[in-house]
Amino acid sequence: MTYFNDLSPYSYSEENDAMLNVGWLDKEQAYTKGPTPIGLVDALAKLAKGAVNVQRGTHFCNLCPDFQTARENTSRGNTFIGSGEVRVTSEQGVIYTSPAMIVHYVEAHNYLPPMEYCEAVLARP
Repeated sequence: MTYFNDLSPYSYSEENDAMLNVGWLDKEQAYTKGPTPIGLVDALAKLAKGAVNVQRGTHFCNLCPDFQTARENTSRGNTFIGSGEVRVTSEQGVIYTSPAMIVHYVEAHNYLPPMEYCEAVLARP
């Protein structure tokens, strides 16, 4: 998967809307770790059920210790998170886009997304 710095302009595919990247991680790049707000994982999992920009193939988490573990983590429950993106718009109108795998990154690898992203995700109805 492609790596992008958090809050950098989105450029993974051609889109008309200006969006910011969050959660495009790679094991070769440092990322912020820490406790996340209560409810964030569940809110991200709900967003992942409606993933957009789903591509052919599957992304395997390269933060996992081995391929078998990564393969087991391409789904969360009945939701496939190994492809596609989740998008959320803040109250200020900022659109954030993340790989659906962000659910796994937060839950299993202690990834702490930028706080404004967390707030936008948690503010969804």
